[in-house]
Amino acid sequence: AASDVYKRQIVSVQKDMEKNEMETLQSAVTRDITRCYAQEGTYPESLTYLKKHYGLTYDSSKYFVDYQPLGANIMPDVTIIRKGGGN
Repeated sequence: AASDVYKRQIVSVQKDMEKNEMETLQSAVTRDITRCYAQEGTYPESLTYLKKHYGLTYDSSKYFVDYQPLGANIMPDVTIIRKGGGN
């Protein structure tokens, strides 16, 4: 009984950490997109561009980032998915 409560608490903490990681990554991507637009006058053409020129890093073994540029003056569409389930 006590071990079941302990296991549920661990799972709850893990889910909170995963949620925080996702929020942090989303914030970092949005920040770098915005910074690029402010400095260069256009949105970045790719996720690779953000990595190379703005230092964006993330664990690609844990997250898939779908980056869809919509034009030089339209904010790209970004979707982040946690690999191995959940998002």
